[in-house]
Amino acid sequence: MKSLIFSGILMPFFLVITTQTPGFAQSGTVSAEDVLRKTSQKLNSLEGLHYRYHRELNYVSEGIHNEMSGACFLDFSSVNPVLDFRYQFSNADILAVFNGTEKFECDRKSKTLRVTGQPARRNFESLSFFYDSPVTYRNALPILLTDASVPKTVLDTAVDAKPFYAVTFTLKQKVIDYLGAYRPITADRSIRYRLLIDKATHLPVEVIQSNNRNQDFTKTRFQYLDATASPVDSSWYFSSYRNEYKLVNPEDEKLQIIPRGQTAPDWTLPVFDRTTELTLSQLKGKVVLLEFWIRNCGYCVASVPDLNALYNHYKANGFELLGINPHDSKKIIAVFKQKIQPEYPLLYDAQDVAKHYGVGMFPMVVLLDKTGKVLYSGEFKRENVAKLIEENL
Repeated sequence: MKSLIFSGILMPFFLVITTQTPGFAQSGTVSAEDVLRKTSQKLNSLEGLHYRYHRELNYVSEGIHNEMSGACFLDFSSVNPVLDFRYQFSNADILAVFNGTEKFECDRKSKTLRVTGQPARRNFESLSFFYDSPVTYRNALPILLTDASVPKTVLDTAVDAKPFYAVTFTLKQKVIDYLGAYRPITADRSIRYRLLIDKATHLPVEVIQSNNRNQDFTKTRFQYLDATASPVDSSWYFSSYRNEYKLVNPEDEKLQIIPRGQTAPDWTLPVFDRTTELTLSQLKGKVVLLEFWIRNCGYCVASVPDLNALYNHYKANGFELLGINPHDSKKIIAVFKQKIQPEYPLLYDAQDVAKHYGVGMFPMVVLLDKTGKVLYSGEFKRENVAKLIEENL
């Protein structure tokens, strides 16, 4: 993983200005566009970022002053059509995580856990820790660089004798939203941005946003840490926090898993790595274990060795085991299969099947007898499931 380490302490800055030439630094050889282009290239070349974040709101006109700090880890290497990255943000109040499939927040004070499965982009657009953050400018700078209507200037500056660029630009009747897109505003107001960019790393370390109507301003600062020190795998899954936090208002927990004795609903699903589909009714005469799983679930990953053992032990005696995925894409399933190596067939596009079976938490298993009736449904426990398989083969 490409990474960057910035060990300096960010202090309130001051400008050391000797020349103020619009569009150029003091030397007259570097344009604001050149600086922003290098910063954009750097932000978009990194597979991960780890930094301390500090946001200061100073709304003098409304008598508001607020500060918020925390540590943020971004993983840009994940396959994710919603955000194109995973994140973890942590401070004394919350742990906020998006693992590519689920978005969840642990409230450290109330000890509660809230989960949003399959979130949309709008679910991330107002997260305070993305306000004027590296995420913002990773997405915004390519837009700004192609927008010739936005004048940009650059000056040399220094903080504690360390050289920086101070790049300034102004947007009229629009702002940059938290995720880096333009957002129009109705007020007749210009929004001024000043980015402090480290000359050595080409990364932004501070952003000040102000306007032409009053003295209100915001300031965000970033202290970069070692991005190779990534969080442990289990920290990405909300199931890892269930013992410490109470799950609150989880939409999927309203589902009731299919009970013992009920005939399992039929279905037809595509089989991963095959061009064929499989129908449950084709398996009549076999004892069938359906394991519902998703990629970003620590217990799902941990269950694979035991599931492999069951499958290999009983498959020659009229037993079938199927891993059923209701959420993940084929590309994500391919990564899971290569890394975790389940030896049983994997089925996908199963969101409706999971709902019909009452499955909202993962992993869950449903064991069927040879006629298709439910022998057991619930959490996977190898010993209990193995005993029922033996009794019904």
